[in-house]
Amino acid sequence: MRCRPGRRTFFALIVVINFRLITMRNICFYILICQGLICSPTAYGQVFDKKDFEVKIDSLIPKQVSDSTPGFVLGIVQNGKLVFSKGYGLANMAYGIPNDQKMVYNIGSVSKQFLGYAFAMLHVEGELSIDDPVNKYLEDWPTFDQPVTLRHLLSHTSGYREAYTMSNLAGRPIGIDRLSKEECLEVVRRQPQLEFTPGSRYTYNSTAWVILAEVFEKVKGQSAEEWIKSNILDPLGMDDTQIESYVGEVIQNAAESYEINDDQEYVNQKSNRAIFGAADIFTSVEDLAKWINNYSTAKIGGREVKDLFLDPFILNDGSNSEYALGIRNGSYRGLKRYSHTGGHEAFITQLSYYPEPDLGIIIISNFGGRGSISSTKVAELLLGEQMTSKKDTKSEAITIKREKLEKLAGLYLISTLNRMLNLSIVDDDLTIDGRRALIPVQQNTFRISDWDGQVKIETLADETIQLTIGSKNSTTVYTRVEPWNGKIEELGAFEGDYWSDELETVYHLIVKDEKLTIQHRWLGEISLEPISNNIFKTDWNYFVKFLRDEEGNISGLSINSGRTLNVHFDRKE
Repeated sequence: MRCRPGRRTFFALIVVINFRLITMRNICFYILICQGLICSPTAYGQVFDKKDFEVKIDSLIPKQVSDSTPGFVLGIVQNGKLVFSKGYGLANMAYGIPNDQKMVYNIGSVSKQFLGYAFAMLHVEGELSIDDPVNKYLEDWPTFDQPVTLRHLLSHTSGYREAYTMSNLAGRPIGIDRLSKEECLEVVRRQPQLEFTPGSRYTYNSTAWVILAEVFEKVKGQSAEEWIKSNILDPLGMDDTQIESYVGEVIQNAAESYEINDDQEYVNQKSNRAIFGAADIFTSVEDLAKWINNYSTAKIGGREVKDLFLDPFILNDGSNSEYALGIRNGSYRGLKRYSHTGGHEAFITQLSYYPEPDLGIIIISNFGGRGSISSTKVAELLLGEQMTSKKDTKSEAITIKREKLEKLAGLYLISTLNRMLNLSIVDDDLTIDGRRALIPVQQNTFRISDWDGQVKIETLADETIQLTIGSKNSTTVYTRVEPWNGKIEELGAFEGDYWSDELETVYHLIVKDEKLTIQHRWLGEISLEPISNNIFKTDWNYFVKFLRDEEGNISGLSINSGRTLNVHFDRKE
């Protein structure tokens, strides 16, 4: 490594060595200069002053975090070294053990990239091709109408069902009931058809990674976790990292995670599933620093493996999904960034790496959503001068009369019926859900502060109002729907029993307290809020669409969520 000049200060270093005059002190100083360990405070390689940085970080700590509460641990990695680490709050409240860089934490979905890297290694070594169909490796596996490849699984573009959502819908909520690997696989085996054409859409799917772990074991003849420990973790010196292989396994030096219940009491969260592939790695900030360094050095596997691992999937329409083999490959404020987040029990993990300045940020919270800070705010503290400046919310804006904005307000649904936007007027601004202001830059074209995309709202030839959210690599289209309040005398038409062959469960729909309500033996009661004619929304953020036959009679319903589409129920006579 060499010190490189900063943006504002350039300096020249001329070293003239007279070997007859060199002392041991001169030699040591020269070595430090060459290795980049002594730099000008403004040099590119020296991104922050540790004391000043710590003061700024302390100012970001949520008020809910103190020396007597759960909290988080932060690590900064630069040029392959863990240059800053600090724990905030307690890792174990019962024994008063503080969070620190040596404790291990469940990093949730950040675990996926280790299996993704392992597949890249096998691909380069010729032991498999990630473009092979899944059913090449698994017996009694559905083929569907279009082939699903390992690459589709690795990039969340398969069209397979998501087991977590399906388990919830069947009356076995994740977090209460235990979910096994076999049940995850059975969800796809029972799936009547793919949710979408493989490669056409990015939809995050943890079940795909359970399938990948099964494929890996078939290829190598040993479990994926055993192979990864021997071939990735051990060679990198990640000695404290452990993979949970069964529920209740004792993990050495592990932090606990906590939430606050409705009575404002701390609750110690425990996992009820241990299915490697999707999650279940416990690791420390110190070990993750070694892993982040492999992004740069490719110590494990070599450059070809690393490049494949970081290569983002290109969707069928040519757009960039910005997701590679278990890791996101995108940018933030003009800087290239590899990143992922994870959540399990009440652990929340953020892992980011900016390759150009060779800077990594690790944040792991054991206090759910209450006790952490944003990795992007940390990045802005360290790399702000190298980032593109945030857009001024007042610049480039034009004025659109309130009367016209009011005509654009309303409910907008995506075609897959699993996402909704509510545009409303707040203080003369058109907003999304009353929170994010849409800043007009052209007639019917808007932007959002601190985001590089745009929102376009236009009236089509058939008078339909369409909203398009577009960014550099993706476009999402919503259509405005006519609101429907669902009068009580109209709701009665939806009552009845609805059966799903796929889930082997029945939903009883009744009108209760002037609301259409799902009753289920295990789920209890779920109220349905009318959105538009035949479309309702649950408090789980699922969307229910009622289906009608040619005579207009209700024949069934389908349920759509963020990760699962078109779960069908037939209305029973």
